[in-house]
Amino acid sequence: MSRPRALGRVIPLPAPAFPLPLARVVPPIAEQVVRLPAAHRISLVVRLAFYLFVFSIPFEMPDRTIPIEIPTLTGLIFILASLINLRSVYRRIPGAVLWFGVYLWFFGLSTLWNRGEHAGQVLFLFISFVQLILLAWAGSNVMRDRRALRGVLLTFALACFLRAAMQVLGIGTSYHAEWTGGYRATVLGQNPNYSAIILSAGLVAVLNLRVRVVAWLMAGVIGVALIQTGSRGGLMCAAAGTLALLWHGRTVWARVRGVVLGFVVLALLAFAALRSPMLSARFQEVITEHSLAGRERIYPAVVGMIAERPLLGWGPVENQYEIAVRIGEEKLDRRDAHNLLFELFSTTGILGAVPFLIGLALCLREAWRARLGPWKMLPFALLVSVLVGCISGTWIASKVLWFVVGVALAGGAYVDRRLEPCVE
Repeated sequence: MSRPRALGRVIPLPAPAFPLPLARVVPPIAEQVVRLPAAHRISLVVRLAFYLFVFSIPFEMPDRTIPIEIPTLTGLIFILASLINLRSVYRRIPGAVLWFGVYLWFFGLSTLWNRGEHAGQVLFLFISFVQLILLAWAGSNVMRDRRALRGVLLTFALACFLRAAMQVLGIGTSYHAEWTGGYRATVLGQNPNYSAIILSAGLVAVLNLRVRVVAWLMAGVIGVALIQTGSRGGLMCAAAGTLALLWHGRTVWARVRGVVLGFVVLALLAFAALRSPMLSARFQEVITEHSLAGRERIYPAVVGMIAERPLLGWGPVENQYEIAVRIGEEKLDRRDAHNLLFELFSTTGILGAVPFLIGLALCLREAWRARLGPWKMLPFALLVSVLVGCISGTWIASKVLWFVVGVALAGGAYVDRRLEPCVE
């Protein structure tokens, strides 16, 4: 480096604060992301297999002729395809996955301790949990590839839009009469409440699309389908996810503007809900008769069960049969707890519920950290929208829950921990 001269002598230059190769302008925090080495990149075949699984999530078919559920089948295809990139897909084990593994251990211990009478159903549920945790683990590593995460989110948004369009257009649509009046619509024989959770997550994904005109048109179709399901909890999912998604920006004004836009979306949903005689009647039922579609009888029964067996619960599946007995159910021989927390504590007790909740808390932390990355509030909003649905329903073994868990873990992994500020 040449040195300037003044009055015949050399003026020494101050040494750089960093070695020259590192003395570059540091990008904003939102751009400081973890970039995978070439050896750890995900192959096209694995990405396409994961896209197929994500696309199939909104198209579950309870009334099917084949013995296996479609998302379960596509999930198995992805797990087999992941063997191509075995080292990349399974090389990183998030802490949340380890805690979910601890939950599985207590799942088995509770089963052995309670010695239930429905071993076949318990075994099927255990295998389902193993697959779901594998999908979340492998999916989180696949989505650390920025191309893969972008493709996954676009695939999920498109799939939810098509699922909503089928219902609005009457393709494969079934209608269930509601005793308060009107009909609840769904597609492919799905549970209306579960359909509403998926559509709410899809609404969040669609609102994140860059082409705003297309996003609003797709969101409108999904909103109509969401109203048709008649799910009160589904509307709460959409509200929570929308507000969480739009709470972003580097300034207070940007966040306020996003929240205002969120309230506009919610106002449109509320207006549509009030225009639906069936849905407005269901809300009126809650206000005037304090009816929660049977939950007002289930919740006290579950609380009593938890008090009787607090450590290891009543065992997987067995708790549902006990609930049906305690509430005097006449039509069904089993009823679920209709709440994620009640399901955990009544199934595996404190010993099983605590590890699961720790894993879930780690997922929420990673989703919150993801706001500093390129996807901002989207992972957090997706996870919140689905978890709100788990307040009034037991969707612990649903594909959409574990999919958004994978998105949360992947989103958090984008932000480089060494560069993350200590305070916001």
